[in-house]
Amino acid sequence: MQKILIILAAVLSLTAAGLGFLNRSNLIKVKDAKAAVTTERDELNKKNLSLSSELKVSNEKSALATTDSEGKAATIIELTEQRTKLTSQLADVQKESADKDASVTQMKTDTAAKDARITELETKVNATSQPGNDPTVELKKQLEEKDILAASLQTKLKDQESQLSALKEREAQRRTKSMRNGLEGRILAVNPSWNFVVLSLGDRNGVVNNAEMLIKRGSQLIGKVRITSVEPSTSIADIVANSVRQGLAVQPGDTVIYTGPGDDAEVKLP
Repeated sequence: MQKILIILAAVLSLTAAGLGFLNRSNLIKVKDAKAAVTTERDELNKKNLSLSSELKVSNEKSALATTDSEGKAATIIELTEQRTKLTSQLADVQKESADKDASVTQMKTDTAAKDARITELETKVNATSQPGNDPTVELKKQLEEKDILAASLQTKLKDQESQLSALKEREAQRRTKSMRNGLEGRILAVNPSWNFVVLSLGDRNGVVNNAEMLIKRGSQLIGKVRITSVEPSTSIADIVANSVRQGLAVQPGDTVIYTGPGDDAEVKLP
């Protein structure tokens, strides 16, 4: 009986030792796994912080880009409205000039008819003024009325001719105004839908309508623009059709330069 108890005690001791070893091994594994999880969590936290920082920077850049884009869009809309308004004003001036021309022509025609009538009346007066004949009161009255009417028409004709001369003088000054060779600026905005650009040059810089300017990017020639509307510090220009090199596009920041009328420098398409 004592031997059996000793054997049982030995078996229990061995079992307890085996269980202790297994528990210690499992505890080590659990600690290692916990350490690995902690390390992985720290790495994920670092990545999360890095991504959050990048996202913040990206959001700031996106906000700036959106603000800049909205500003440029507002500028394009405003300048487009100004361009439409100026085009309408130019059409009104041209119509007014044409109306003045027509009015002057009509005045001249009326004056010629009145002169012929006056000559006819003077002939009748002279005929009735022969010896033995007295001019009639009615004929004198008609002659006086015609003289007054002729004077009035002459006055109106002079006023019309003066107004027409002033209009033609303003138009001639606008057409003969020239730009300085080498005048250089840059493109502020581009509207590809309407094929026009906004330039950093205006009337203060000597820019005039219908002048052509070259577009350059560094030393590379991109194309041409033609001025269509001039403001004090900015202007609007159309991109000349088929002048932009194939594979290129006009961009904000490109340089524009005026090299004079009839310049030999042309944009040659590949």
